[in-house]
Amino acid sequence: MKRILFVIFACLSLCSYAQVPFNNEVVTGSFAALNGQTANLDIVYEKIHNMSEADFAEYEKDWNVDKPEIEGYVLERANKALEGLCYLKMGKEADLTVRILVNTVSVKGDHSFEVQLLDKSEKVQGTISGLFGKGGMFGTKLNLIKDGAKSTGKRTGALLRKYIKK
Repeated sequence: MKRILFVIFACLSLCSYAQVPFNNEVVTGSFAALNGQTANLDIVYEKIHNMSEADFAEYEKDWNVDKPEIEGYVLERANKALEGLCYLKMGKEADLTVRILVNTVSVKGDHSFEVQLLDKSEKVQGTISGLFGKGGMFGTKLNLIKDGAKSTGKRTGALLRKYIKK
């Protein structure tokens, strides 16, 4: 009986371990220029459910309606983590831009992404790659993506705070 329980426990441990991707963050360049500044936030979606953003918008008709809300979650959570250090805003003119390049959004809403700091001439000043934002467990596709957006914003803000101070 003890062996059976041990095998079950080991299998469950491995299953849960396999579902959590590692954050293998790789940092290049510097984010120090953000200290005390206001910067634009730009979010670019490469693949959503293995489709381009345009194809996903055709498949999921509410994407274009919900996208501003999703981006708002990212912005809100990032600014909350960055409070007192710098401020991000959407669509305004600023000398610096923080770009979140979402490489993939899984069916569960998990975001695989990288963060870039761009100057006014769009030259990359710093990059943090190998990042992951956890999506949801239950709900519609868009609700799961919203959960992933919240996690992505929180992770982005925490990492920017960490690397602005270095």
